[in-house]
Amino acid sequence: MPKIVTVILAAGASRRFNGAKIVAKVQGEQSLLAHCLQTLDSVTQAAGIDPAVVVLGAHQTDDVLAITAQHQRLINDQWQQGLSSSVKLAGRYAQHQQADALLMVLADQVALQSHDYLQLIQAYMHNNLTSSAFYRQSVGVPAIFLAKDINALLSIDGDKGAKSILKQHDKNNSLNIIHMEQAQFDIDTPADLARWLTNKE
Repeated sequence: MPKIVTVILAAGASRRFNGAKIVAKVQGEQSLLAHCLQTLDSVTQAAGIDPAVVVLGAHQTDDVLAITAQHQRLINDQWQQGLSSSVKLAGRYAQHQQADALLMVLADQVALQSHDYLQLIQAYMHNNLTSSAFYRQSVGVPAIFLAKDINALLSIDGDKGAKSILKQHDKNNSLNIIHMEQAQFDIDTPADLARWLTNKE
């Protein structure tokens, strides 16, 4: 059984949201971050892998610390440098854990369900290739990166994620692609949240 570590990126300032979107209520009284953690808990249990760890940064309020109390936290002191700083932290954590693969997740992809993540894990387990969601006509996270992808993850700078690495794998025909339209729904602004809450009902 390969060692897969799961890291949820939740360190951003969420400037477009004008506040801490990770504590915004998306499911009854459940916050965005709690919803993500609950979903990933069922995924890691079903897959028989370690519980997800959470990268925190801009928002480390009592609320956030309470939500993440049962999970290991990685604190990103460089969160002002953008998404790449969290990607690097996730990559270094995977290296430190001597993981075979890193499942990278964004906390704000609110519509994703357990089976979406399990599909990714199954694809990776099938042929040991980097595996990625596909939505909005492009590859993107959630994605599973191999240990040999980590150096590339550590070389990303600025407010960029790991899309360039996934695109390179796609070009080289070394990527499992999972069509995952639900991944297109993320919460960046109060309008996104209002739309999600309306459509959910």
